[in-house]
Amino acid sequence: MNQKTQFEETLKAKLKEWQIQIDEIKSNAHRVPAQYQLEFERQLDLLFAKNNLAQEKLAKMQNASDLEWGDLKVRLDGIWNEIENAIDSATAKID
Repeated sequence: MNQKTQFEETLKAKLKEWQIQIDEIKSNAHRVPAQYQLEFERQLDLLFAKNNLAQEKLAKMQNASDLEWGDLKVRLDGIWNEIENAIDSATAKID
């Protein structure tokens, strides 16, 4: 398996994991203390947007040339970190 295919498979698995975590966070939104509710809702919106962006980039990556793939991978690495941080932050606010 080449590096591109391996990264795509890893990202697909991660996207499924993130979706489960995001759904769990959303289902527990009622447990967020009132003082954090507005910030929590913004973080949840950001999570949905970043997750959708990662899915779009993955779709582009699957048809990308080697040169385009490198650029997309760099972008996806950044999005990956942002999603991980946003999930950690949102989870921390759930009581």
